[in-house]
Amino acid sequence: MSSLKPSAGSGSSSSGKPRTPSRGWTSSTSSYSSSSPATAGVGRAGFIRDPSGLLMSIIRTLSASDGDHQRDVERERLEEAFAETDEKLDNLISENYEEVAMTIKRFSRIAEQIATSRTRVKKVRENLQQCKSLLYCRQDELRKLWVEGVEYKKVLFLLDQIEKVKVAPHQIDCYLKDKHYLHATVLINQALSALQNQLISVEAFNDIRNEVMSKKLRLHETFINELHQLIYFKSFAASKRAAASKSPVAATKLVDLASFTSLLEENSEEIGVFDQVVKALEDNSKPADDDPKQLMTVLVESLNRIGRVGDMLEHTKARMDRHISMIVSHSTVEVTDQYFNTDGTAKTDDTDGSQRLLQLLNTLFSKFKLVAEAHAHVLAQVNGLVTTGRLQPSGTIYEMETVWAKIQTVLQVLLNEYLDADNVQVAAQQQVGFSEHASLSSHFTRKRAQHRPQAAKLFRFDRSSHAISMNNYLREQRAQLRHSALTGGEAPTSPMLEHAMSTQKVCQPNARNITAIFAPLKLFIADIEQVLGYKQGRRCSLHEFITDYIQDNFIRHIQYVLKKEFDNAMKVTDPLKIIADPSVCKHLGTSKTLLHGVTVADQCLWYLYDLTCSLDSYHDHFLTMACSLTQEYKEISVQSFRGIVQPDPEHSRLMSADWIMQSEVNEQLRKLESWRVVNGLLPSSTKLDEKPLENSYNNEAKFFIHKIEESSLEIGRHLLLDDIGDLRAIACLHESVEWMSVRLNEFIKKIRHQACADTTALLTRLADDYQRLSEECLMTMHVEVRLNCCQRIKAMFRESNFDIRGADSLEPDLPIRALTADLKKVQEHLSDVLESSKFKYITEGVGHLVAALLIDGARHVMRMSVSGIKKMCRNVFSLQQCLTNITLSREAPLDMTRQYYELMYLAPDDIQPHVVEHGVKFNETDYVEALRLIHRSKPGAGHPNAQSARVQRLRSIVSEQLEKKVRQEELCSLDDVEV
Repeated sequence: MSSLKPSAGSGSSSSGKPRTPSRGWTSSTSSYSSSSPATAGVGRAGFIRDPSGLLMSIIRTLSASDGDHQRDVERERLEEAFAETDEKLDNLISENYEEVAMTIKRFSRIAEQIATSRTRVKKVRENLQQCKSLLYCRQDELRKLWVEGVEYKKVLFLLDQIEKVKVAPHQIDCYLKDKHYLHATVLINQALSALQNQLISVEAFNDIRNEVMSKKLRLHETFINELHQLIYFKSFAASKRAAASKSPVAATKLVDLASFTSLLEENSEEIGVFDQVVKALEDNSKPADDDPKQLMTVLVESLNRIGRVGDMLEHTKARMDRHISMIVSHSTVEVTDQYFNTDGTAKTDDTDGSQRLLQLLNTLFSKFKLVAEAHAHVLAQVNGLVTTGRLQPSGTIYEMETVWAKIQTVLQVLLNEYLDADNVQVAAQQQVGFSEHASLSSHFTRKRAQHRPQAAKLFRFDRSSHAISMNNYLREQRAQLRHSALTGGEAPTSPMLEHAMSTQKVCQPNARNITAIFAPLKLFIADIEQVLGYKQGRRCSLHEFITDYIQDNFIRHIQYVLKKEFDNAMKVTDPLKIIADPSVCKHLGTSKTLLHGVTVADQCLWYLYDLTCSLDSYHDHFLTMACSLTQEYKEISVQSFRGIVQPDPEHSRLMSADWIMQSEVNEQLRKLESWRVVNGLLPSSTKLDEKPLENSYNNEAKFFIHKIEESSLEIGRHLLLDDIGDLRAIACLHESVEWMSVRLNEFIKKIRHQACADTTALLTRLADDYQRLSEECLMTMHVEVRLNCCQRIKAMFRESNFDIRGADSLEPDLPIRALTADLKKVQEHLSDVLESSKFKYITEGVGHLVAALLIDGARHVMRMSVSGIKKMCRNVFSLQQCLTNITLSREAPLDMTRQYYELMYLAPDDIQPHVVEHGVKFNETDYVEALRLIHRSKPGAGHPNAQSARVQRLRSIVSEQLEKKVRQEELCSLDDVEV
């Protein structure tokens, strides 16, 4: 067995190199075990389990053998097993050399430390034995000294407590002044504990005891008032200071009372020693006002330490309405005083009253959010005390829903006053305005309400020195009151001041104030519902109030107001003759002459658009009102137009309006080049040419002459407008409805993302109706002027005598003078109403029509003398001069007309040479009619057969000249192509 130990450690040396195995008995017999599997102490893997068993097995084997051969065999096997095991051990040591070396070093160090510790323990044991022997000798003396030490220590502690109790009131006042409320609370509790326990028998401390007790009894009121100041006023002031501070301030980590999970007890033995809660919550080196939330936490903890948390909750809930109302009053005065100078005079205020109300509400919303956040923080701290078991609630703790309910109630009262909800509700119940079921025309017959004239005040004293001084005094008192509310100082109180603050308003009550405040109010309501965790479909009370007010009161009020404004503009004798003020048109950005009614309708329409944008949640109601408004004005415009073109339903319409209604005339007028020009139907790159316009005017003249001859109806004055003012009214109506069509299309583009498809389609159809009505008005004026020319010239040929044999007046004929007067009136009344292009559309081309009528009228003249020719030339010249002044053009067709009647100076046989010499200037029919008029005017001109021969010869000459002219034009065109 002794041979196994050195073989186990022989695998490694101090140098870590494997050494040569020795020739002796080894500790492993893997080879032997393979030949003798039943050998005791050897496992299946060849490792030794029990060395003594293996040794006994080898001894038995050697004892049983007879010769040395068996022993040699066994020895060789053991040597081989030892060599194999030694090799494996060397390999493992070489692979894990560093770990083995480190383990050996650590073991050496640990062994040294154990040896040192044993030495020290032995020395301590010896010292204790020596002390024991010494103490046993002086036991009585030591006991006496210990008792005296305890007594002296107690006396010193009491003396220290007495000194601290003496300065405790002053220290408490200092803590309260510095707003270290938790230190003051703990100090009061410690002082009272000492005075009521260790120092209760000291009568000299009765005054101090009473003083400290009175401070404790009043302490909770101070804490509650300070907490309310923090919640309702100082939190907003702190946030305002933080926002105004330019340098970034590091955020203070708030300490939550719920983090102190264990039930803490105060150290009542020693005054001035504070526990970990006090040290964590209050830092005496920093001002307490820097962090309002941390100060609220301190106050809650302080109230809890004096057992007044329940009183705080009750007082907070009871005073909530009053404090929120004070916030509203102070904010109102704050906003109002911004518009006054220090001397009491009002500043130049360009801000609308509704904008001041918006400023007030934004201020209130910011403050109310901070108030709710402060309440939430206080409730979180109270709930933290309850959760940790440091507070046993005696009553119910109010919830955040109660806070928001109070805020909403105060806001509802404020909005009810500024939105004039009571008066609006009464008016809305009595009146009905624009709607999809109510027609505006039904209100025209309703009698207007008679308002009693208010008696004018003889004197006003608001600008007197006494009134100004009183206003300044009240303003200073209000500023001092606001400052006291923020700082917690003593506030001035007087019935006059309270009345002034309660009656102060930033603007006059008006239902339209809702348009300015709806958007921020909507966001505030959404914030409330999100904070309270309302699910979809559930709404807060303020949401219900605003919804009921808008749907039941405001929308009806708007209907009533718009109806009233529309009635005042339309319920007049002749709405087409009331022109809008130029300043109104300038404000609308147009130079057109518009009717007063269309400006009112446009203002109402765009006011509804503003309501659609500001009250976006109710845009369907306002868009429906806009559709009704435009529909009503279209009907009124159509009725007004019909009232001019057909004043009496029993009689027929004006001839011009009747012609416009005929599809043939309407299509013919729309085909003309002049119509395309005035409506901008030509491409922008198209250059206007005079020749197409001349052809257009000639075709129009032929069409009118043919239409009049075809109708075989004499044009009477009763079929035409006899008042030029009606023509001006049609022009104003045309400009107004055309402008309204453009404005309505702009309105449609603005509301396209809000309106539904049906509303957009209806408004688009109404815009097209306005455009068609404007085109109808323009065509009516165009046709009316031309029919008037036709009537006057027809009357001239019917009434005038051109066979003058004696002296005659140098004045034109009476119908011609009437026609020139009519044309001048047209220029006077329409030039300043219509645009220049539209006025040209009406007046240009009249010369061509007049020329065609005069030439065509030659066949209706029986005889024409030389004086009659001169008279006709005077008529032509008068018309040409009049039209030239209107159109600022030569009116060449009237020159041709004068030349045509100058042919009457010629003899019958001189016309053919004149045509050959001067060329063809008129058509064949005109030349024939001129020749026949010459024959009628000169009875001795020849036999009828001779007249027929002259006509035939004239026809052939005109045909030849026309063919010659065509050939020359073709040759000229070919030359141009070659060039």
